[in-house]
Amino acid sequence: MENNWVNIAISVNALASLIESECIHAVDFKCLDIDSKKTVWKLFLAAVKLTKKE
Repeated sequence: MENNWVNIAISVNALASLIESECIHAVDFKCLDIDSKKTVWKLFLAAVKLTKKE
């Protein structure tokens, strides 16, 4: 297998769940468009806020 990347689509809710459970990290993937990048950053910021509340 020469390609080390897989292009997938994932729901915002599923990604949020993976982020909150620390199963996926920002360094594990890259966003392919600006709207996705904005959404991902919002999800990570929300996860940080949840962590600080605990």
